[in-house]
Amino acid sequence: MDLHARRRAALLLAGLAAILGLAAWGLAWYGAMTSRDLRAQAIAIAAGQPFCVQVARDASDRKGQVYVPVRTADDTSGLHLAGRIAHHHAVLVVGDDAESLTFHWSRVKHRFVEGTYGPFPIVCQPSRRYFDDAGKIPLDATYRFSLMGRRFAIPRVYRPRAQWPGSMVGYSVEAEAPGFQPAGAACTQPFCATVYAAFEYDGKPFGMSREVPAHLVEEGGALRGLFRLESRGAHDLRYVQVDGHGNRIGEVFCVRDCLHRFSRNGMTFSFRHASRDLPAWRTMQDRVVVLHTRFEQAGASGGKHGPRAE
Repeated sequence: MDLHARRRAALLLAGLAAILGLAAWGLAWYGAMTSRDLRAQAIAIAAGQPFCVQVARDASDRKGQVYVPVRTADDTSGLHLAGRIAHHHAVLVVGDDAESLTFHWSRVKHRFVEGTYGPFPIVCQPSRRYFDDAGKIPLDATYRFSLMGRRFAIPRVYRPRAQWPGSMVGYSVEAEAPGFQPAGAACTQPFCATVYAAFEYDGKPFGMSREVPAHLVEEGGALRGLFRLESRGAHDLRYVQVDGHGNRIGEVFCVRDCLHRFSRNGMTFSFRHASRDLPAWRTMQDRVVVLHTRFEQAGASGGKHGPRAE
């Protein structure tokens, strides 16, 4: 390579380095500017009221996204705001538990806009000096969130996850039947460890019809309060649980294992268990309700979610 060619190559490399340096500087400036403006607006909107901010992040299991509370300035950098689908880039919660308002961060408008997709879990805890306090809050072994006006605190050993968006609003934990202790790595069969708890709407159990087709109930097919429906095959067992008004409040469908769903106190719970545990169905229901009661904290919480945001 002659001298002129080497000089051209050196100039080209220097030019590329300068462009990359400017791009990196521009991205860093954008990230810092967004963090500064987002925090300033949150404080201004709160106007002395308790507030907090949460942002969307990819879940550790890579199954969608979750909300996490803002702890450092880096959490609100414009480079890290990456909400997808029904997760906002950032959510601002203003006010106390009973009367909180929610706002979402709009990249297009570069400001907080009132209204959020809802319902969604609120995982941050408002305080009057949130950005000063957030970094001091220890990351403990409990997953705390508010959803549908109720507050939950679930030990992370259960691998809890708030469930939304979509048709189901609630949470899931990994607790294997029939004892419902944390499943850990002991559960090797698909779905056997997941317990779902879904909020009911207008008194309707999630994923379960209220009506019981009387013509399908087999005579003499009761199992300690469960009524057997006509089966579709020798290994297909179907049962329903009804209340005093004849409404369905539980159902169990078994082939190899059993899918168990029941309604209690405005919640619909579902889990899988081995067919051999079917006679203990009522005990398993009670254990799931006890677990849910342990998870739910006293007091109301939530927010006034506005119309669907852009």
